[in-house]
Amino acid sequence: MKGRTFTLWFSYGKYQFRKLVPLILVLFVLACEKKLDLSGENEEQPGKEEPVTEKKEFTVMSFNLRNEGKNDPQTLDQRKENIREIILDNDPDVFGVQELAADWMSEWLSQQLNEKGYDKYLSSGQFGSPKIIYYKRGRFTRTNQGTFQMEFSDNRAGTWVILLDKETNSRYFFCNSHWTNASSIDREKTANVVLNVVKANSKGVPAVVLGDFNSEPGSIEIGIIKNSSGLNLTCAHGDKGNTYHVWTGIGTKKIDWILHSEELLVTRASVVTTSFNGHYPSDHFPIKATFLLK
Repeated sequence: MKGRTFTLWFSYGKYQFRKLVPLILVLFVLACEKKLDLSGENEEQPGKEEPVTEKKEFTVMSFNLRNEGKNDPQTLDQRKENIREIILDNDPDVFGVQELAADWMSEWLSQQLNEKGYDKYLSSGQFGSPKIIYYKRGRFTRTNQGTFQMEFSDNRAGTWVILLDKETNSRYFFCNSHWTNASSIDREKTANVVLNVVKANSKGVPAVVLGDFNSEPGSIEIGIIKNSSGLNLTCAHGDKGNTYHVWTGIGTKKIDWILHSEELLVTRASVVTTSFNGHYPSDHFPIKATFLLK
């Protein structure tokens, strides 16, 4: 009798266990989900600090576009599409141009770039050709700006801006200028003018100083702007890469520069030697550098 009772209980218990299996599985899954929630990825932890915004690279370019010249292999009108193309192909976040003196060309290029998402800073009343700084409005907001003059043998001008990176909330100072080719003495004075502009307006934020300096590595004026600033400005290209090629495609000297302060790390830098069916957009190669805030 006892054996029969045990058999019946076992059969009944086995039947009940089978009925409970789905419920046990559901409870197991819920327990696993609860455990994942407690890991903190799906639930806020009291007192947990907000994550630091991810650092993001930005690319800077400097480009002397070359004013109209009667002995040039192409007119500015013939070159304008290639100028536009080489800028857009390299996709800089911020860039400065020199020798954009013709009003019609300045208006045309600015309209083309505006359609691609670029705003610009250009102050009126400058000496010499305008020194425009373009920047992607989707990435940056301009918070301050200014123009300065360099009045020596010939009158030159420069521009500067402070841009707020909307993706990282970091601020950067950019300065664009075109130095005289009249004499080294005048360029030494110019270097000091640019230095004073950077010191007075950068407000301690990372700085990028670019342009056509008409000065080669090792010159006194390059030594002044790099080493006399207290900012420890460094060439993004390591003082290498000839940029002036006189329409031949073979660089003969480095006179275009992108300098940066020590808070910025160079991740890539190059001289852009692109031609279009054998034609170059300018007698200068554009240069570019990509930076990351340290």
